[in-house]
Amino acid sequence: MCFRTTSSNRRGFTLVELLVVIAIIGTLVGLLLPAVQSAREAANRSSCGNKMKQLCLAMQNFHDARKAMPASCDRYPYTATTFNTNATATSPAAFSFICHILPFMEETNLYNTLSSNTNRFGRGAVPFGATTLGQGTQHASQTLLSGLQCPSFGGQGVVQMAAGSNFKSLLAGSPPYNQIGITNYKGMAGLLTYAKAGSFTSEMTDNGAMPLKPARFSNADTDACPQFGQGLAAFRDGTSKTILLIESKEAGNSAWIDGMQTWVCAVSDDTGSLPVNNNGVWVTTGVQSALGYGPTQTAQGRISINLGSRGTLGNSGWGPSSDHSGGLTITGFGDGHNSSLNTDIDPAVFFGLVTRDMGESTSE
Repeated sequence: MCFRTTSSNRRGFTLVELLVVIAIIGTLVGLLLPAVQSAREAANRSSCGNKMKQLCLAMQNFHDARKAMPASCDRYPYTATTFNTNATATSPAAFSFICHILPFMEETNLYNTLSSNTNRFGRGAVPFGATTLGQGTQHASQTLLSGLQCPSFGGQGVVQMAAGSNFKSLLAGSPPYNQIGITNYKGMAGLLTYAKAGSFTSEMTDNGAMPLKPARFSNADTDACPQFGQGLAAFRDGTSKTILLIESKEAGNSAWIDGMQTWVCAVSDDTGSLPVNNNGVWVTTGVQSALGYGPTQTAQGRISINLGSRGTLGNSGWGPSSDHSGGLTITGFGDGHNSSLNTDIDPAVFFGLVTRDMGESTSE
């Protein structure tokens, strides 16, 4: 008969050895975590850039079909809902450029719903009106479009009140509709708003690729609607050197359906000085760029817009901005390519890129 014996002195880990192993694992995790986070952010930037490119291509396809870009604000900037009042289902406003490029974003059904329920975006139609309702009680503005949201965006996918800001907006859970979908990609209106330049006719106002005032705007009471934007021939600085769309991490005034919430300008409202163009060279002494500019604890009112005799001064929360690491903001240009701008870019270069026909010599 064979007997198998087992060792009674088999040795296990000591407490010291176990602590050493745990320490090594912790060190490795600490070394790998930044690399994982960096890889995740790089993937987010790539995804964001792809979304921006698709939007720019949709804009170009719209131009091919209509011989003009969609207007940033497709009707009356003089009568649109002001930022310091709560929008309602019947308040006047304008449909955004996003509404008009929906067919080129593979959102034809949503576009058809909007178009058919607004008499092809005709006069009298408002973005949040009951006539723009889709199936049942679902309003078109409640549709969340993933192609409009940056993967790095730290906010929610619906309109929120921005922390530390004194403006009002459409709030999730309050009238007129719950969960209004947002966009992180907005049209570049140009250097200044009416509030800073004092006139819609100033050369400093509406000089971007997506001006707030439509190209054919003449009379808010008689103009045909919808209005269209600039043709590519207006990009006299070159489509590859003119910003068309740019990111914004605005979470309040950011409803994708509303033309008064889907644009930004390049000069902050708090600056005491305005830029001056001397033969294609921007003089920016004392001028505050709006790139990465938003609410602070000491200065809560941001990017103001004055709508003249038919409106009042109000505030939007952020200029061009993003939640990408390193202060990078993804930017789409008129020729369809996209790039990233850092918040420390020379304001003179940035102002050259946001204007369409000021004769600057710029490089990204």
